[in-house]
Amino acid sequence: MKSTWRLGAVGFVFVAMFGILTLQLWRVQVVPAEDYVAQAEALQVKSVYTPAPRGQIVDRAGRKLAETRPAFSAVVDGSLVPEAAVEDLVSLLAAFTGLPADEVAYTVEDARTRGDRRVVMADLDNEAAVYLAEHREEFVGVSVIPVPQRTYPYGNLASGVLGYIGQPDPVDIEEGAKHTDILGKAGLEAQYDDELQGTEGRIWFQVDAFRTVLDVLGEDFPDPGNTLILELDIELQEVLEQALTDGLELARTEYNPDGCEPGSEEDGTEDKGCPVRAVGLVMNVNDGSVLAMGSVPNFDPSIFVAGLDEQVYQALPEGALINFAVTGQYAPASTFKALTYVMAMEEGISPQDVDSVEEEILCSGQLAKPLGEGSQQVFFNWTREDDGLQNIHDALMRSCNTYFWELSYALWDEYKGTDQENLLQDWARLVGFDEKTGIDLPTERPGIVPDRELFSKWADEDDPRLDPSRLDFESPWFGGDLFQAAVGQGSMLSTPVQLATAYAALVNGGTVWQPRLVDEIRTQDGDLVREFSPTPVRVIDDLSAATVRALRNDLRRVVNDPRGTAHSAFIDFGEDLDQVGGKTGTAEVIKRRTDDEDNVIQEAVTTALFVGVTPIDDPEWVVVVIIERGGSGGGIAAPTAKPILQFLLDQPMTEVAPALVAD
Repeated sequence: MKSTWRLGAVGFVFVAMFGILTLQLWRVQVVPAEDYVAQAEALQVKSVYTPAPRGQIVDRAGRKLAETRPAFSAVVDGSLVPEAAVEDLVSLLAAFTGLPADEVAYTVEDARTRGDRRVVMADLDNEAAVYLAEHREEFVGVSVIPVPQRTYPYGNLASGVLGYIGQPDPVDIEEGAKHTDILGKAGLEAQYDDELQGTEGRIWFQVDAFRTVLDVLGEDFPDPGNTLILELDIELQEVLEQALTDGLELARTEYNPDGCEPGSEEDGTEDKGCPVRAVGLVMNVNDGSVLAMGSVPNFDPSIFVAGLDEQVYQALPEGALINFAVTGQYAPASTFKALTYVMAMEEGISPQDVDSVEEEILCSGQLAKPLGEGSQQVFFNWTREDDGLQNIHDALMRSCNTYFWELSYALWDEYKGTDQENLLQDWARLVGFDEKTGIDLPTERPGIVPDRELFSKWADEDDPRLDPSRLDFESPWFGGDLFQAAVGQGSMLSTPVQLATAYAALVNGGTVWQPRLVDEIRTQDGDLVREFSPTPVRVIDDLSAATVRALRNDLRRVVNDPRGTAHSAFIDFGEDLDQVGGKTGTAEVIKRRTDDEDNVIQEAVTTALFVGVTPIDDPEWVVVVIIERGGSGGGIAAPTAKPILQFLLDQPMTEVAPALVAD
């Protein structure tokens, strides 16, 4: 009995103990379950991306033209800013940054609406970065993160080639860009944006329901973008841009010694044709590599890094952001005569009064030809007076319009209306006119080679480039249009890079190279990603070596012969002048304006051109210089090109000075 009682008592104790334990477990685990779930849900993981350092851009010698330096930015993450904290945060940020409160409020609200990050202040100094880090609890949702800053050590130099960066626009956002991204917007920065971008990093945070950061859980570091290694030589680039600046100033001084400022439609001042821009480039004729390229006035790409100030933007000269070496369309004027020369030599076209181009005719001051109704009937040589007996070689040296008009008249008279009518245009297209060159820059334009088909198309489409009076005739294409095309005038248009490409093909024996600026792309560690080999667009097999030799020699005479149109510009060139060849050009554009009585006044505005080739015995470089509204090619453009050619031949550079006016 006693043993049974004891066993019962022990069992009761055990049952009671298990009951109490079960009750306690139920109370601990089941009753507060909802509280535990709520606490767990309050702990969330938040991740943010960290930008990668943008890849470098270096010249052919490894000199850094664009690089990225370490920097910090203050960033507000809208997903971490509760409504109750907005007012205080805006007030604190406005006081800290010095920005208007409404601007800060917009940034904060935009970040909250989109649930992502916005940069409040870029490129913080050390003191500001430390202050924000130490007062993180007060600046709710604001963090200091590494945002590498783009720098351009050479300032304005090569800005048209390098381009600039900026924040994404609505189109970029639609295509997947984030609001905090920095994208290439022009030049190489835009063309190779994918290569330069790099790969973003990522940081994981633990936050609570009130969006308070509790801990950093981990980080993947960003990978820098790739490096562009250019064909560009920054020393030559500096010589080019200084020469263009000096040439533009020379043109303005020659135009008006008391000072010359272009007119503006906005302020109502009259545009009298004041020189506004100088453009140039240097290309290797044997592989298409571009060693220097630019137009002035230009800009400093660094003004875009932290966001462009409106006042700074308005102060930029008109067209400063545009690289006119690839977008500018100019009448090539007498520089085009080199192409007409080659066509005549290769096709056996000569003036009607002689049997070959080797025979002389009078380079008369004016020429009248029966070109039919609609055409201009009388054409004037640039000398306005007879310039003696000349064959095709003398005519190129003296830039005799009359001789080249005689060639075009022989072509027109014999082939008009046949499949041979476009011999000149066909040769122009062979060497790269009338099409984009394919250079690795955005916004390139193709130029124009006019012919009957194009003018008929313009007539059908009521194109404003065609004078409506031409619609009264059976065909809008006249013999006078071929006359103008033969000397690079009329509707003929070329970009500077096209002109360089064409001359390279003419003097190298017939290979049309695709121009290129980038030689290689490498990782930050130096591993090769991509190599850009010289790319021939086409080879003109029919171009004879005899014609090429003759052209080189006659281009030499333009510079070296006392009667050459560029001779006076190169008198002080120094040694190796005999290794310089070139061709001058003066493009005449008719500007129309109205006076106070609404009378239409026509004024001729001239653009100066020069194409140089050196060393002319075995060509390596072609130099193109164009000065908009700059006067004559011989008087202004050729002197501008001189120091560039001197640098290429390792000669002491002399100043840009005016020379004798010549076409």
